[in-house]
Amino acid sequence: MPPVSDSERLMALHGELQQALQSSDWTAVAAVDAAIRQCLETLAGRLELDEPTHAAKNRLKQLHGEGLQACADECERLRLLLLNHLEHAEGRAAYQRIDMFQAGDRG
Repeated sequence: MPPVSDSERLMALHGELQQALQSSDWTAVAAVDAAIRQCLETLAGRLELDEPTHAAKNRLKQLHGEGLQACADECERLRLLLLNHLEHAEGRAAYQRIDMFQAGDRG
């Protein structure tokens, strides 16, 4: 049965985001992030939120902030990995140049 109250929906999103972050499933993180946006836009149209909804929203906001940091950390990890590959690519290119020069000396 799908969540019926705003607080239940926010708690469900919290659980989905937490699971996606724990498994480093960045595709799932993006999908949950889009669902969070849609839910928050819906809530923005309401004049006041009840206490359980407000508490769930704050809890989700905190996890979302942690998720943003996890995404930034993953971006940095990938940036360093790509940089490392590029540095090694320069080494491969140097080997190729040396091999070409040596091949020319033999010819």
